[in-house]
Amino acid sequence: MKDLISVVVTCYNHENYIEQCLRSIFAQTYKNIELLILDDGSTDKSAHIIQETLVDSPFPTQFERHENMGVVYTRNKALQQIKGDFFLFVDSDNYLDQDYIEKLYKTLQEKQADIAYTNLFDPEKNSYYLQARDFELVSFLASNYIDNCSLIRRTAATETEYDVNLNHQKLEDYDFFLNLIINKHAKAVYEPNLKLNYRVFEENSISKRNSIRYHYEIYLQILKKYVDKLPHEIYQALGENIFSLEKRLDNLIQHMEGVTDYVHELKADLDSAKSETQQFKVQLRDVKKQRDAAIKEQFYIRRSVSYRLGNAIITPLKYMGQIIRDPRKIKGILSQIKHQIIRIKRKIKSPKTYYYQLLRNSQRKQIAHVSGKNVLVYVVFESEERLQQYKILFLKKLAVLADEALIVVNGDLAAEDVKTLEQYGQVLVRDNVGYDTAAFREGILALGKAKLQQCSRLMLVNDTNIGPTRDFTEVFQVMTKKELDFWGISYGETQEDITGFNKYGYIPEHLQSYFLVIEPLLLHSNAFYDYWEQLTDTDSRDEAIGKHETIFTKYFADLGYRYDALVHENRDSAMYIHPLRMLEAGCPLIKYTALRNYDDQQFLWQGLERESEIPDLLDYIQEKTDYPISILENIVQKFKAIPRDQYILIIDGVENIIPQCTRYRVLNKAEQLRENGFAVKVANASEFKLSQAQYASHIIIYRAPWSIQLQLLCDLAKSENKPVYFDIDDLVFDTIYTDQLSYTQGLSEKDKGNYDAGVRNYGKMLASCDGAITSTNQLKEELLHYQNSVLLNRNLASSELMEVSSHFIKDYNQQSKKVKIGYFSGSISHNENFELIKSAVKELLEKYPFVELHIVGHLDIPTDMKPYEQRIIVHDYVDWKTLPQLISQVDINLAPLVDSIFNRAKSEIKWMEAALVKVPTVASHIGAFADMVTDGQTGLLAKDNEWKEKLENLILSAELRQKLAENAYHFVLKNCSLDNKDEMVTYFEKN
Repeated sequence: MKDLISVVVTCYNHENYIEQCLRSIFAQTYKNIELLILDDGSTDKSAHIIQETLVDSPFPTQFERHENMGVVYTRNKALQQIKGDFFLFVDSDNYLDQDYIEKLYKTLQEKQADIAYTNLFDPEKNSYYLQARDFELVSFLASNYIDNCSLIRRTAATETEYDVNLNHQKLEDYDFFLNLIINKHAKAVYEPNLKLNYRVFEENSISKRNSIRYHYEIYLQILKKYVDKLPHEIYQALGENIFSLEKRLDNLIQHMEGVTDYVHELKADLDSAKSETQQFKVQLRDVKKQRDAAIKEQFYIRRSVSYRLGNAIITPLKYMGQIIRDPRKIKGILSQIKHQIIRIKRKIKSPKTYYYQLLRNSQRKQIAHVSGKNVLVYVVFESEERLQQYKILFLKKLAVLADEALIVVNGDLAAEDVKTLEQYGQVLVRDNVGYDTAAFREGILALGKAKLQQCSRLMLVNDTNIGPTRDFTEVFQVMTKKELDFWGISYGETQEDITGFNKYGYIPEHLQSYFLVIEPLLLHSNAFYDYWEQLTDTDSRDEAIGKHETIFTKYFADLGYRYDALVHENRDSAMYIHPLRMLEAGCPLIKYTALRNYDDQQFLWQGLERESEIPDLLDYIQEKTDYPISILENIVQKFKAIPRDQYILIIDGVENIIPQCTRYRVLNKAEQLRENGFAVKVANASEFKLSQAQYASHIIIYRAPWSIQLQLLCDLAKSENKPVYFDIDDLVFDTIYTDQLSYTQGLSEKDKGNYDAGVRNYGKMLASCDGAITSTNQLKEELLHYQNSVLLNRNLASSELMEVSSHFIKDYNQQSKKVKIGYFSGSISHNENFELIKSAVKELLEKYPFVELHIVGHLDIPTDMKPYEQRIIVHDYVDWKTLPQLISQVDINLAPLVDSIFNRAKSEIKWMEAALVKVPTVASHIGAFADMVTDGQTGLLAKDNEWKEKLENLILSAELRQKLAENAYHFVLKNCSLDNKDEMVTYFEKN
């Protein structure tokens, strides 16, 4: 067998190209491939397209999605996971010719090399973007002609990663290959008779190359790594390359003659000794400074009115050109323009804000030497019986900086703890409403505007902080030097409004409200107190965040007040996910809930792939601070020991799109389990979060297609011995069954392909689970071919259905001359099930003029039934709560099914619903009807040739109709209610 090649696709917002990229890999002539796709937090439809496309992957395939962290971290993540003898990175906007991997592999093996590379071809322009060349070190030091999509021998890259310092910058692949070639002595070979289909964009993308080779700052930064090892080669490369580099900087050309002369003089010096290499480094820095000066000049040019005007003209023309070449791009371009306009609009300050900033600058000078008290408002909420030690310790350290403290307690607190708090200030106990926001408001209003305007500083702090891990005095000194009007410890990220209450329509960058310091200028303003007076109705978490925490910063910044945070790191919810990183960046505290993430597993249940920093954080605290480590260890142990109320989680994949399915298989099941003593939670698949399943004892997934998230759920549940069962009530998990349907046989090739993809995804989800739950014996029998454990859970009548039906029970004391036959399963035209009984119904309508046929739906009468049109009554579709009344108005309920493996798996709902209003049913003698209905006792079962006979007996005998109806009614009440203990309930009780 040929060597295994790991192909890694990295994707970020390439919904227009990712499918072509993946399918070009599927088509490779080289077949021993493992495929890894990493989506770097795409915000478009890339992830959805990937999942749909991977159904067709011929290779072992893994797809992972993580929050955006940049291409360097994404590629390093891939290097930790690949298993192949060789590997190849493919950017998601590029695509491969079908022999691409085969040819690179052959070339690499024949030349006994470690890296095989080729040319870059621009498919949009139908021309080469870059024709590579045979490898030679000096030429490669001068310019990068090895693309990231090159085949690499894995042993040549052992313990090698991309440089994280180049993340979100450029030339990260160039640096990677230099590292392999210079430090790992990897041999690179060129394959000229091949090309990579390589898209070139103006906008950002993973593979953008515009101006990368000319990005002098990064280029010199990379070469600097190797100047000690290769001083002569690097000099030679710079000599070849320096003019082309400087041409990119319009105003620097005039400086280059002197620089070039000096570089030539430097060559003689470099030949003498290593000490002279240092002079060369100095010269490189001088070149960089000159380059920086030119860039600065260009920066001012680009900010000029003329440049912006020209750009405003050129950019739309550029977009128009792209649309003309490929009209399909218009949607993507319009989306780009829309989001760009939104981003720009959000950053633009109004003229009024500029005016306010000038005004505040003047006011700030006037109160520069104001003196007064430092006041602290400290908010406490204690969920435990006694006040936790970390809160007292934090308050003790913070109170030293305050001349006066008001401690606002949300909710009840033990009298002894109130006395403890009174050592540090006045205590105000209030009802626990409105979250911390309302508590801060009450504290500010209690202190009063008149008093606070005489103070020099107000600290608003809550009790979710652990620390301090550094001296608060140092923190305040640092922030005081910045001459701010208000400040905090950390920022919250800009994002869309997830609360529904933010008046700006999005969440702007904001200071997080757990620690805010108000300095004199803002503290003395009337606007500050007006803000708090008007702030009401924060009784939900979303309201507290949307109306205050994410508003406060922008509101006062727009009024010209200056703000900042102590620590600027705010990516990836750093305070909660990266507490150690924040401490190392200077943060003086740890958020209490950050300790909840005490191991990697806790992140996985949040749908995050992160490494817990808590173990290292505890070591850091013990070794580098004097904070009592026992306090942190006790909190971690509390999180580990929290008792969890277990429950059964049901995930609804139908989500009421087919109301009957959700009602019988999700809501009724939940009610049945509750009736039998289980706690149950229900979640829609589209809204499901892994955290909802973290403390579930059992998980049921109803009719949801396979997805990455649900696969992760199954993997996590298996690691913690939580059984996951797939609930399915139709044979729609394998095309061997669905291919027998007349519906699917009539589909177009495209529609049939889409339908089959859905079926295969159900099957894939079934295979990922530990077992299955189903509604009929026939389904159970088929499912046992796919799962070892299959539990029977028949469709049962809910207490609400029984209650509604009880109001419409048929009164057999009131007889009518008419006999009404009801068919409540859809149109009677082009319906194979009705076709089964149509001839019998026609004969009976012909023979008995007092017989009527009642149907639900639109009037679409077959031609051969037109003579009976006056006796075919059509009812509109009705809600399930109205259906019992409609059924009760007929005398006979019809439930015909063509005998097929698919129909034999159907359930007996039609019979059960009619029985609850005492209407007898004639049903096909197959499947669940044959299992549940006793012929001649609780209904009539008809074989295909028996329908006329069975129906005629019921039409002519009101006594028989009443007998069957009464028997069926009592049977259903006894055996088909939700307090019934079936296989599923019994299993859950034992397991």
